[in-house]
Amino acid sequence: MNLQKLRLGQLKPADGATTLGDLNFPKVKWLSAFDGSNGATTTTDSSNSNLSLTIQGSSEISTAQSKFGGSSLHVTNSNPEGVYAAGAGSTINLTGDFTLEYWYRRVQVTLADNMILGPIYGAPNTTNISSGGGQPYVGLIVGYYYGSTSTSQSTLYASSNGSSWNVASDVTLGTGSLGTVGQWVHMALTRSGTTWNYYVDGTRTYTATLGSDTLSHNSGYVLLGKSWVNVSNAEGYYDDFRITQGLARYTGASFTVPTTAHLTSAGDVNKQIVVNSDADGVAIGTGGINQARIAKAWVNFNGTSTVAIRESYNISSLTDRGTGLYSLNLSTALSSVECAGAGSATDQDAGTDTTQRNRMVAIIPESASLVYVNSFDTSGSADDTEIATAIIFGN
Repeated sequence: MNLQKLRLGQLKPADGATTLGDLNFPKVKWLSAFDGSNGATTTTDSSNSNLSLTIQGSSEISTAQSKFGGSSLHVTNSNPEGVYAAGAGSTINLTGDFTLEYWYRRVQVTLADNMILGPIYGAPNTTNISSGGGQPYVGLIVGYYYGSTSTSQSTLYASSNGSSWNVASDVTLGTGSLGTVGQWVHMALTRSGTTWNYYVDGTRTYTATLGSDTLSHNSGYVLLGKSWVNVSNAEGYYDDFRITQGLARYTGASFTVPTTAHLTSAGDVNKQIVVNSDADGVAIGTGGINQARIAKAWVNFNGTSTVAIRESYNISSLTDRGTGLYSLNLSTALSSVECAGAGSATDQDAGTDTTQRNRMVAIIPESASLVYVNSFDTSGSADDTEIATAIIFGN
């Protein structure tokens, strides 16, 4: 069998066949390629969320410009504009790690105050969006321009309390963050743990520790191509907009920007054999193991005396809850608590003990990010174990 090692998050079959899919596609909560006929005023979400999208104002699908697919979303210099979806705080919940990315081609040469060249998350309405004066603060504004800001840079605002910009306020995102007139530019904002990064065409222009608080959502909307406080929008084109929840796709100083449109599935389930889907790489053969059956976490630990992890994947910490009782915290949470697990336990330490005392193990999902591992002796009493293993499956 021909096996091929791959880059993170991407499936490719052996022997030069076409790309299969995006391993992290189940984490994609909004994906719009803005494909369609010229002048169309409807568009679709290709993620599993199947969001209902609304194009407002004079915005429309245009074949005049495109990065991929022959068309894009054209936002004119009027108000209200852009595209929006309901579901902030439910379908799209910016808690933990995330990635917001899109291609932007700026048309507007001279920008006016309160123009936004990126997404807004957690807006209470879709038209006259502002904060303060009785209105709640939205959760996130990316690509905000005001006259006091350099014409080559935009700013970031973020709130977790809904009453102030307590996460980020007037944070400058770096040179190039307002795009380039007449050129397609890839923009990406990521959060990994408490670290926030902003990228322009694959180069990090901003990084800082801003915390991991869940962003305010007002049970409202996510918008792209909408201005602030009901002023004119910045004219431009958007293509391949994607929100990935639970994953920072880019974390280093730079990365190679996508050269094709974002993939719209996890791939052909009959051609995938995947190990550690977010880690070192994957091997592709003819096995028929799909992503729902991939191990999402595993651990080998010492459960006696001072408990300690020997080796693990997607496990952030191990806690001793008492005799024979342990808890595992997942680095990246599952999509739900509905998961399955298996484990083993023994007192024999790497062959040095001559007497092997096997244990019974119970794997108990407590939440999407917390799993209990309980070890029992043959009489059914909780008992510490020297070598314990656990593996977790789920979505």
